[in-house]
Amino acid sequence: MATVIESGPSQAATADAPFPLTVDVFARMVESGLIPRDRRVYLRGGRLFEKMGRTRAHGYVGAAITRAITRRLPDGWSLRPESTIEIDPSDAPLPDFSIIRGANPLDFGPPDRYPRPADVGLLIEVAVTSLRDDLTSALELYARASIPVYWVVDVPSKRLLVHTEPRIIEGRGTYSRVETIRGGESAPLVLDGQEVARIPFDEILR
Repeated sequence: MATVIESGPSQAATADAPFPLTVDVFARMVESGLIPRDRRVYLRGGRLFEKMGRTRAHGYVGAAITRAITRRLPDGWSLRPESTIEIDPSDAPLPDFSIIRGANPLDFGPPDRYPRPADVGLLIEVAVTSLRDDLTSALELYARASIPVYWVVDVPSKRLLVHTEPRIIEGRGTYSRVETIRGGESAPLVLDGQEVARIPFDEILR
């Protein structure tokens, strides 16, 4: 009589899975110096990315944006260049500019956290070579987080794209309204749903 030997349950082959980072771990890496402070690193989808180098155009347009907006900001808000924003536990982007609650950045909330969507009035990206990303993955992330106003300064095409009315459709963020501002026109600076100033396009790009 033949003997049948039954083997135990087979072990399915498993593959190593990526280890996604959280904003908390990312912050500790930055604070400890594990990520050099001179590196422009951000977190997207639990992965680390480094922003591309600034072009000459990016530099002078950024300086113009700082000058044009800072002198028109109402009390209770401040403009921050390249300040990390905590969108969710796995996303901490580094937008070119953000307008954050608090007249003095030193007065901002607890010092052990990044600004979050509820703290943000406006995010700005300056697109010289990054337009595709700024209008796709970055836009989706900001809209999904209900960032109320998102500007993209399209330097090569000499236009400003003002995105408002964020909403989520089938799990993806988008903006219901997009206004194109060009030379000779001005963009509304809207904070908390109120227009507080007009920013002449010719002051930020020519």
